[in-house]
Amino acid sequence: MEPIKARRLGRESTDGVYYFDFSSGYWVMMEESASPLIPKERYSLVYFDNTLCPVCRRYDLHWYPFVESNLERLRGFGLYVVLCDWFTQQCTSAKGAMTFIEYKVRASPTTMLMLSDGSKVIYTERYEGLLTERDLNNIVFTFPERAERAARGEKVERPLTEEEMIERLSKTLAQGGAGAKP
Repeated sequence: MEPIKARRLGRESTDGVYYFDFSSGYWVMMEESASPLIPKERYSLVYFDNTLCPVCRRYDLHWYPFVESNLERLRGFGLYVVLCDWFTQQCTSAKGAMTFIEYKVRASPTTMLMLSDGSKVIYTERYEGLLTERDLNNIVFTFPERAERAARGEKVERPLTEEEMIERLSKTLAQGGAGAKP
């Protein structure tokens, strides 16, 4: 039987774990099993999506254009979408549900970057909520260098999203600015 595939996934898509096939340009459903996704690629970008999530539908407006406009730069990454109707509570895909559980995803959308040795994930970065294309550009293409440093035991900090930067700036301003005296 031919696997399910689509140019883009959304509200009407079948629950499952999909990988991006660079040769065809389609998202292709992985074979169903009761085991979570463990990417084979060294670097992976994974979007945890719920079909019933309105913010996920807004995130799609950033995610898919980002992927489509950066195909050449993303060739070193495994690209995945883990899709359920609503987390593990409403998911017809055992692989999808197990992947949500394995990576403790409790917010959607969640975007994870993963460093894998092919049999296990050894480093991750998690971003919960809507990311812009600018956020994705900022975090994705600098990930390999951060991940390799982390794998060597070096301390690394993940980049802030635009929203996180605004929150920090607002908090600083509310406290009277960075240089304010108590």
